Parts: sequence; C-alpha cells; structure tokens
Amino acid sequence: MTKVVVHRLTTAKRALEACRLVEKLFEARKKVLVYFTDEHRAATFNEYLWTFSPGSFVGHSLWDGHSELDDHVVLALRTLERPNGATVLVLVDPLVDLAGASSFEEVYDFIAPGPEDGDKIERWRAAGFEVG
Repeated sequence: MTKVVVHRLTTAKRALEACRLVEKLFEARKKVLVYFTDEHRAATFNEYLWTFSPGSFVGHSLWDGHSELDDHVVLALRTLERPNGATVLVLVDPLVDLAGASSFEEVYDFIAPGPEDGDKIERWRAAGFEVG
C-alpha cells in the first residue's frame, strides 16, 4: 500500500522544504519523481535544486517527456510516468487525481498553513491511502 507523508509548512513557500526533502531522498538512494503542473515553477525548481544549499549536490534531470533517464531524481511536468523507475513521488504542485499516486511506494505532499490542512489529509484518506 502507498504511504502518504504530509509535510506541514510554516509558510506558503515550499521550494526550500521540497529541496531539503529531495536531497534527503537522494542521499538515501531513492528513485524520485518530483511532480509539477506549472512549467515555469518546474524550471525554477530545477535551477534552485542545484544551488539551494552550499556544498549540497542533488543530481537530477528535468524530464522532456520522451527519454528514459538513469537519474535518481527526475522533475516531471503534468505526468506521473516514471522514466527513472521512481518509487517515491514528491508533490510540489497538487495532484488532481490522487489515484495515480497509487503506483508509488511513498508519496510526499506539502500542506501550507491554513484551513486546507484537514481537508487535504482527509482527501488522501478518502482515496484509500495510508497517511502518516
């Protein structure tokens, strides 16, 4: 069963938290797909992932949608295809159809401060996912 891990943010900005999470997953040698719905945000995150922390290295690729990749971390736009065989999904942007996440072992989602907290968790549970 897919396990969903929810990260509560202290601000509405998730890029730094997402970079730190992806770095930890990369260091653990996990195969990761980072999901975006916005092309500009994906391109910005691609650059930020190289520079967010002095001395850190997170090898990754921004997927073009066509090629197979060996990178442990792949940034993808509006697709849950896994060109690198990812078992972990990191949602930088929200996923509309949660059922697609069931092909991953782990899903990491972010909740911004405010009233959406309980709603988002309940939505995952209602879709049949274990939320931790």
